[in-house]
Amino acid sequence: MNKKIFSIAPSFNCQLSCEGCYLTTDVTKEMRNATKSEAYYLRAIETAAENGYTDFAITWNPFPGSFEMTKKYILYAKSLGFTTSVTTVINTIPEGDREFYENLDVLTISVDDMRFKSIQEFISYNTQICKEKTYFPTERKEAFQNVVINYNLLWTPTVFEWLYENEDAFGEMLESINYPNTVQHLIYKPLSIYEQQGFKFWENYQRVFTEYPWVNIAGDGKKYIGDIALNNLLGINNCPGEDFQMVDVDPMGQVRRCPENPISYDGGNIYKLKNLLADGTTCKSEKCNCITG
Repeated sequence: MNKKIFSIAPSFNCQLSCEGCYLTTDVTKEMRNATKSEAYYLRAIETAAENGYTDFAITWNPFPGSFEMTKKYILYAKSLGFTTSVTTVINTIPEGDREFYENLDVLTISVDDMRFKSIQEFISYNTQICKEKTYFPTERKEAFQNVVINYNLLWTPTVFEWLYENEDAFGEMLESINYPNTVQHLIYKPLSIYEQQGFKFWENYQRVFTEYPWVNIAGDGKKYIGDIALNNLLGINNCPGEDFQMVDVDPMGQVRRCPENPISYDGGNIYKLKNLLADGTTCKSEKCNCITG
């Protein structure tokens, strides 16, 4: 097991309120008060490096001061030899400066109907960021050239409708993303969110899978990445914990094998975290349970 991923979500703060987001849903005052310090996360990154972790990932939610915080963790991780990855939304991207992008390997951009009101709007945006580089000030374009972009396409009911209503435009959207840039198809976790919206998920998923095979909603092993938890439920792939070790730390120092997993372990101090980093969480080989919880 050569690949070992250490990921953090260091804050509950966010100016958005996205459906199903584990960082902004049902967050209490007590949870916010329990948020770990910057010193904790810097030491956590260092401890992960000491335990052979190769990849560092961080969630960058939009709120005042979030870029400075994210940059500090990315630069520190890079200085320790990590491959670095950030997951964020489009409105944060212009905040990144040259030094930030020079030390970033993978930029994941969350896409759904809250981010883009139409497929055409997304196509226009992707052209600016991936092809023309006009989304960035001149001094940052060169630094951005080597950053791999991954789009997390969350299949909300509206996104399903985008495909059904304008197949050609949807195809153009996917074609505008060139490998090694990737598309990761994501599904609401848990699936009951679809039910709460009166949407028949399995019926629509099957329709996309069979009638629109070029969408590659289950992934193709290259440009398109299927939802790992859903694919695990369907027997298509292993749980990530079986193929590589991953440890995720939330704002309170709770540790999971992946960010949305309902099972957590206490990593509230570095000693406890070190033990969890050494072997991974004890649920690491069980079936993914975030999708059905």
